[in-house]
Amino acid sequence: MLEQTARVTRTSPEGVWVQAVEPSGCGTCAGQGCSSRRIAELFQRSPRQFLVDCDLSLSPGDRVVIGIAEGSVLSSALRAYGVPLGSMLAGALLAQAVQPGDGPALIGVVLGALVGWLSVRGGRAARPAVLRREDNNLLHLMKG
Repeated sequence: MLEQTARVTRTSPEGVWVQAVEPSGCGTCAGQGCSSRRIAELFQRSPRQFLVDCDLSLSPGDRVVIGIAEGSVLSSALRAYGVPLGSMLAGALLAQAVQPGDGPALIGVVLGALVGWLSVRGGRAARPAVLRREDNNLLHLMKG
């Protein structure tokens, strides 16, 4: 199970919306920030929020640990990228078998991409879930 600490931003009937808590750093540079972190900050986007499943009673501001099964990340990536790419290649090969040339191959790629996109569009990906509240007492022991 892959785990990440997050902060609850709002609740909804479908689950809770969370925002990942960024780690403070590795501790090697005494909190001043290393050059790798500064470079990463140049390309950093605004923080994203995610809807996760939750059975606990939470409120905005709570810190939680969210998790997702390891295999679901790979299967979601294959569904999102592998199926459309495979259908594009199959469409191009099929079009080449019927009528050789660049034009039919291009039409086959476009039709294959459309078929691949339509086939994966309706599926629901595995959604992360709240595993537990983060233990505040443990955080105080670690800090002090």
